[in-house]
Amino acid sequence: MASSNQPLAFSALSRSRAAGDPSDPSFATTLAHGLDLLAAFRNGSGSLSNADLALQTGLSRPTVSRLTHTLAQLGYLKRDAKGRFELGLGILAAAYPVLSALKVRQMARPLMRDFAAYAGGTVSIAMPFGLDFIYVETLRTTDAVPHVPDVGFTGTLATTAVGRALLSLSTEDELQRYVQSVKAERPDELEYVEARTLPDIELCRERGFALSLGEWRREIFGVAAPLYRTAAGDCLSVNCGIPSFRFSAEQIERECGPRILGLARSIRSLVDNN
Repeated sequence: MASSNQPLAFSALSRSRAAGDPSDPSFATTLAHGLDLLAAFRNGSGSLSNADLALQTGLSRPTVSRLTHTLAQLGYLKRDAKGRFELGLGILAAAYPVLSALKVRQMARPLMRDFAAYAGGTVSIAMPFGLDFIYVETLRTTDAVPHVPDVGFTGTLATTAVGRALLSLSTEDELQRYVQSVKAERPDELEYVEARTLPDIELCRERGFALSLGEWRREIFGVAAPLYRTAAGDCLSVNCGIPSFRFSAEQIERECGPRILGLARSIRSLVDNN
């Protein structure tokens, strides 16, 4: 584990949604459009037709048709029985080197399992993904939860405990860039970020954990703690999504918060010693 001066690129994802940066001759617009199509399937959108993809991405139907044909030929998309598109195994193959390089996933699992059993929720490790987070590991001990995410699940940084924990690892300059990216790309979130997210980031830095009590989803209380920042500049945090009927808001703050802080410390110790 090591800290880094490498800046976080909060707007990295959204660049592919632009028509291309005229000032950047190296920007491959066609490639970006293809990645936009793949991104449309995030978080279990199910199968999508060319018309669905055109609507979601803003691309023309002929462009979408050419891109889906190419992506299907390469194994990144496949057709279902109705001729609609689903993600193909090429996506999983491409992700394998990324996941296998994150050794913290294997080391942390026993500790995560213990916390999941205690809380009756889902424990995950997350990293920033543009203005969102993405789970790189997740574990639960029961299916009796209202939300069951898996590796690759994404959600907004702004309203979640895990997002605030990740943002607490950033520098002040990086936080300013984050706010500017929100203003440019998700203006509807800006007021919330300024009023709630930024103060909660400071609170996380003070006490070591962050909370989101039904802000992201009403039926879920989130508690998270920052883990560390790698030499490459990647940030990681650990969180638990807990059904709101299991603990009161006061218990989440008084009991679960210090416990997840302890979990984060134990995970860091494992990483430092391996």
